[in-house]
Amino acid sequence: MRPARRYSRQTKLAAVGQAGQARIAAAVASAGDGLAGWVAARYLAGAGVGELRVGSEAIARAARAVDDSVRVEVAGERLAEDERFSGLDPAAREVAVGAHRAVVALMRALRS
Repeated sequence: MRPARRYSRQTKLAAVGQAGQARIAAAVASAGDGLAGWVAARYLAGAGVGELRVGSEAIARAARAVDDSVRVEVAGERLAEDERFSGLDPAAREVAVGAHRAVVALMRALRS
């Protein structure tokens, strides 16, 4: 069981609240692989997502380092390329894609 104190700042946000945090905790999200997957997995684990699907064991370890109670499945999946950040430096693009994946997953969880 995750301590409520860990997410107290998130639950104070009108867009999240206690009910939203419960939806986030029940959510299953895909982070993908590579640097983008690493970024997404760490953001999602930090936000309290209940289960993550990641592309490698290294990404699974990175997510568990943030929150060791997150359930992580190494699915080896590759997510579709996101062209919206194509004008960025390759490393910056990967970070932006990972952050975007995390935000999209959290918004989806909050709407469920």
